[in-house]
Amino acid sequence: MPEQVVKTKKKQWYPILAPKQFDNVVIGETLVHEPSAMLGKTLSHSLMNLANDVKRQNINIHFKVVEIEENKAKTAITGFQIIPSSVKRFVRRNSEKMDLSFTCETSDNVLLRVKPLIITKGDIKGSVAAKLRNYAVQFLIKTIKKMTYDEIIDSIISHKLQEMMRASFHVIYPLKVCELRYVGIEAREKPKEARIEASQV
Repeated sequence: MPEQVVKTKKKQWYPILAPKQFDNVVIGETLVHEPSAMLGKTLSHSLMNLANDVKRQNINIHFKVVEIEENKAKTAITGFQIIPSSVKRFVRRNSEKMDLSFTCETSDNVLLRVKPLIITKGDIKGSVAAKLRNYAVQFLIKTIKKMTYDEIIDSIISHKLQEMMRASFHVIYPLKVCELRYVGIEAREKPKEARIEASQV
C-alpha cells in the first residue's frame, strides 16, 4: 500500500489589533496554524507609539486577545505600567517614595490591582506619611468604584485620573511625583468555602 501522506497546514501571519481606545490599529502579528490559536495571547506595547507622543515612552500598555474576527485578533486592555527603570529615576535625595499596592473594584465589577507612585518633595515620616498613604488608598478605591473599567482606562491614558490624584493629595503634603505605576486586572480567588468543599469531595 502506498504510504499515506499527512498534509499539515502551514502557519500563517495574522494581525493583532488594539481596541477602540487606540482606533483598532495593528499592534503586532503572530505566526499560527489557525486564527483561533491567537485567543488568550498577551502582549505589551509602548504608549509612545500608540499615542504618538514621545513623552509617554516610559509607559507600556498590556493587551490580551479576546476575539477573532475576519482572521484578525481583537484585543482588550488588561493593564497599564510605568517601566521599572523609569520609576527608579524618579527617586532623589530628600524625598519619600511611597510603595502602595491594593485591590479595588470598578462600577462594572472588574477587580483591579492598583499601585500608585507617590514621591513627596520632602522626607516625611510618622503621622503625616500614614495620613497620606491612607488617604491615597481611600481616594482611589472610592473614585474607581464610581467608574466603569473602560472609563478608568480612558482616564488613565489621558492622564486625567493622575491629575485628580495630584490635586487631591497635594493638600496633605507637597508632592514631586504623583502617578500610577501599575493598574491591571486581577484574577479573583475562589471563595474559601468552595475550596474546602472541593477538597472534601
